[in-house]
Amino acid sequence: MRNRSDTGPPSRPPSAEAGRAAALAAFDRGDDTAELARTRADTVPVTEAARAEDGAVTATLRFEHEGVAVDLQIRSHGRTRSVSGLVTGDFEHAVLRVRRPGSTDSPTVGEDGRFSLDGLPRGPISLSLLRSGRPPVVTAWFTV
Repeated sequence: MRNRSDTGPPSRPPSAEAGRAAALAAFDRGDDTAELARTRADTVPVTEAARAEDGAVTATLRFEHEGVAVDLQIRSHGRTRSVSGLVTGDFEHAVLRVRRPGSTDSPTVGEDGRFSLDGLPRGPISLSLLRSGRPPVVTAWFTV
């Protein structure tokens, strides 16, 4: 087969570009000094609940690392998702960063360790917990 000079590389659909951005974000080296929180519990998304009721819990996750735990509930709201969570552990002050392909956000974490994220588009997400005097803790990438 010969290369034809009148054809260029095939164009990619927008969804392929979004997938490429997600893949590159998964290899983000910005948190190389971070320690990985292991997934300790997760539920399989419940398709029926997601379709039947706005705000239904579709999945729960628990990440743990050396005395720090992050419990999450993922809810479906039509085309968007919300994540509510609780951070517990032995630390005085912590900042939570939400990592998504092409963006980072820092939701407010209450004194009781609770936080929420609303209006999230479907796709990959990872959390990074920054604690005073300790290396950051990151979760694996998961999909909302």
